[in-house]
Amino acid sequence: MTMLRHRSLALCFQRASPSRFQLSAFSSQSNSDGGMGVVTNDIENRVPKTLYRQLLSWCRRYDDIPFNNPLPPVTLSPPQVNPMALKRLKEMRSFLVSNKISDSLSGEDSDGISRFGNGVHPHPAHYAMYKEDVDVKENRITFPEIRDANELRAIIQSVYWLNNRGTIANIEGVNASEEQSDGGKKDQISIAFDAMKSCNELSSGELDSRRSKREFRIQVRQGDEFPDGNVKYHVGQVVKHKSKLWRGVIVGWDIEKDKSDGRLSSLTTKQYSIPPLESDEKDNDSSPTTGSNDNVGQDASLLKYTVLVDLNDAQSNNRHESDEGTILGKSITLESQGDLSPVDDPCLQRIHNGLIKQYFTKFDSRGHFVPNNILAYAFPLDRFSHCKYGAGVDSDVNIEKEMNSIAESKSSAELEKSCLAITKGVQEIGRRLLVPLSESNGQQQRENDDEASLLISSLASSAQAMMMENVSSQKNDSAISSLAKLYHSHVKINALLWTRNANRQQKQHINFSLGQIVKHKIYGFRGIIGAWDSKPRMDVSNWDGLKDVKNPNSKPFYHIYPDVNDSIEAFGGPRHFRYVCQDNLELSPHNEKPLELIIDLDPEEWKWDGERGRYIPSAEMKFMYAEDLGEHETTLIATVRNLKKILTDCLLEIRGGDNNDLFSMDDLFCQLQLGAENLEDATVVQDFIKEVWKESSNYDSRDQLDDSIADLLAGKHESALDTLSDIVAFDPLYGEAWNKKATVHYMMGEVDDSIRAAEEALKIDNRNFQALAGIGLIEMDLSQYGKAESAFRKCLAINPW
Repeated sequence: MTMLRHRSLALCFQRASPSRFQLSAFSSQSNSDGGMGVVTNDIENRVPKTLYRQLLSWCRRYDDIPFNNPLPPVTLSPPQVNPMALKRLKEMRSFLVSNKISDSLSGEDSDGISRFGNGVHPHPAHYAMYKEDVDVKENRITFPEIRDANELRAIIQSVYWLNNRGTIANIEGVNASEEQSDGGKKDQISIAFDAMKSCNELSSGELDSRRSKREFRIQVRQGDEFPDGNVKYHVGQVVKHKSKLWRGVIVGWDIEKDKSDGRLSSLTTKQYSIPPLESDEKDNDSSPTTGSNDNVGQDASLLKYTVLVDLNDAQSNNRHESDEGTILGKSITLESQGDLSPVDDPCLQRIHNGLIKQYFTKFDSRGHFVPNNILAYAFPLDRFSHCKYGAGVDSDVNIEKEMNSIAESKSSAELEKSCLAITKGVQEIGRRLLVPLSESNGQQQRENDDEASLLISSLASSAQAMMMENVSSQKNDSAISSLAKLYHSHVKINALLWTRNANRQQKQHINFSLGQIVKHKIYGFRGIIGAWDSKPRMDVSNWDGLKDVKNPNSKPFYHIYPDVNDSIEAFGGPRHFRYVCQDNLELSPHNEKPLELIIDLDPEEWKWDGERGRYIPSAEMKFMYAEDLGEHETTLIATVRNLKKILTDCLLEIRGGDNNDLFSMDDLFCQLQLGAENLEDATVVQDFIKEVWKESSNYDSRDQLDDSIADLLAGKHESALDTLSDIVAFDPLYGEAWNKKATVHYMMGEVDDSIRAAEEALKIDNRNFQALAGIGLIEMDLSQYGKAESAFRKCLAINPW
C-alpha cells in the first residue's frame, strides 16, 4: 500500500509538469538494502554499494539504542552530493509543500522516536523529501541533529539516492556518465568512509558499553545476577535522606564492586557533581559489565543511588556544617540505599532542580517523575521506565500497564475538560482583541502611518497567535501554550500603558530622547540613548564623575550604548553600556554614520537615520517613553487602552466564573494541580492566576497596585504601604491589594499586621496560595512550627509546585 501510494504521488508530479518530472525516479524498485533505486552493477559502483550496505548494517545493529547526545547537524554540498539530484530534490519538496502533501510515516511517535528509516521504505529519499527540518538549497543540503540510528539510516539512504547513477540518469537532459567527475566520486566515497569510521567510534566508545550495562541492570532486576529485591528504589522515584532530611529524585543506581579484590570501580574514580550530558555518565553507567562473577548482591552497602537533590532543601543544608558526603552546594549526590526512604506525601513529591529536564520528560501526578528515553533505556525494568528502544524485555513489573494507568490518570475527565475550556477560552479572547486591532490597523494602513501600524500589527500578531492553537492536538500542551500567549499579551499591554503614564509624568524633566547620539562632558565618549530613568536606580552620590553635580540622586539618568573606539580612549577598553547623569551629557555634533558598538542593536528596535544623524527607536519604545508617535498618536493610545479594557473584563469574567465562553478559576487550578508536568508549565499557570488576582474593575486601583509593586521592588516600603492602605480603604474586596499589603508589612518586620492582611486576602479567595505561604513563613520565623506546617500544607494542596 505504501509503495502504491508513492506511485500515485509520482503520477501527480508527472501530470503537474511532464517535462520535469518522470515517474521512474519516484517509483524505483526497492532492493534488499533498504529502498535504493536503480543500481548499476559495474565495477566502479561496487565500492559505494559495499559502503552503503555496511552503513545500513551498522544502523540496523544499533537501532535499539538512543544516542546519549544528538549528533550535530550534517551539511553537504557539491561535489559531496550531486548538484543535479539536489536541484531535483528541492523541486520535489517545493511541490509537496505547495500542494500540502504530507506523509503519515514521517515525523515521530509520542515518545519522540523517529519513524524515518523504520519498516517499509516507500522512497529511498523519503526522509529528505518529507522531514521539515531538512534544509534543501540548490547548492547544499543540511540534515538536522541525529538522535538515533534510525534517523542516521534515513539520512544515509537519502544521500545515497542523491548520488546514485540511477537517480541522475532519470533527470531529463543529464548524462549520468558525464555528470559525475572523478573528483566528485572520490569526495563521496571519502565521506562514506568517514561516516563508517565515525559510526564504529561511536559504537565502540559508547553504544556497546551502554548496551552491556543495560543488560546487566536487567539481570539485577530479574534476580539472575543478584537476589531479587536488592534494588529497592527506581529511577524517577522521590526519596528522602534519613539523617540530612533533604528530598531528591533518583536518576540512576549501580552496584559498586568490592574493593577487597584490589580493583577500583568507576564509582571510586568519578566525580559526582553535575555530570555532563555529553558523557556516558548521564546513564550513570558505572556498574560492572555483563557476566561479572563478583558476589556483591548480598551487601546492600555496595548499592549506590544517584539522586538529584531539591535545591531548596540543599540550601537549607548550607546552614549546617559540612561533613563527608553532604550535598553542600551540590545538586546531585551519590547515596547508599540504607540512607534513603521513600517520600509518600503528595505535598513533598515535586522536586525543584535545574537538571530535571535533562533526565525526565515530566512529573506524573501519581507521585513520580517519568524518565526520558535515554534514562529509560539504561534502566528498562525500573517501574517508571517506558521506552520503545530495546523493546521485548520481560519483567515482573508490567511497564505497559503502568504507563496505561499514567495515561488514564493524566487524561481524566476533569483535566480534559479544563484543557478544552482554556484553549477555546483563549481563542475567544484573541477574537475579541482582534476587533479593535483590525479596525485601527486598517485605518492606519490606508493613511500610510508606519509608526502606528507597526505597533498595531505586532499586537494583532499576538492576538492571532492565541487563535492558532490546535484544540485537537495534545490538549494539555495546548492549554499551557495558550495560557502563556495570553499571559504575555496581557503583561505587555499593561506594561505599555503603565510605563507610558509613569514616564509621561516625568517627561518635562528629560532633555534627551531615545536614539539621540550624546557626548559625555567629562570623559568625552559618544553614545546612543537607549533608555532613561527619572531618578537613578541606585545610590550614586559617591560616583567619581558626579562630584560637581548637586543632588545627583534626584537627577535623570540615561542608559548609554557607547562607541567602542571612544570607550577605549576614555577607559582603556570597550564597554557594553554606561549609566550617565543628565547633567554630564550634551548632544554630539551631527554624525554621518552609525557608531561602532560592542553589542548588536536589534534591527527591529533601532533603525539608523543618516539624514538626522541619529537612531530611530521602534514605535513600541516610543509609546513606553511617551515620545511623539505621529498624527495618529491619540488613536493608537485609545486602541491600546481598549485592549486593556477587553483583557481586564475577560480576566474579571474568569475570576467570577460566570461566562461559559471563557474558562474559570477552577480550570486554572486544575491545570496547576493535575496538568502542569514540570516547573516551567506550573510557572505559566501560577503567573497567570496572579494576573487574574491583580485585576480590578477600577482602573485607578489597578494602576495604584502597580505603583505600590514598583515602590516595593525599589525598597520604598513606606510609600508602598501608604498606597496599598488607600486601595483597601477604597475597595476592601481587592484581595491582591491585601496580599501585597501583607508582603510589605512582613518586609518591615510587622508580623502581626502581615498575618491580619494575609487573612483578609484569604477571606476573599481561600485559594490564595501566596497569602498561605506568607503566613507559613511568619509562623516559622516565630518558631510556631505546627502552625507553619499547617499553612504550608494548605498552600501545597492548592499549588503543589
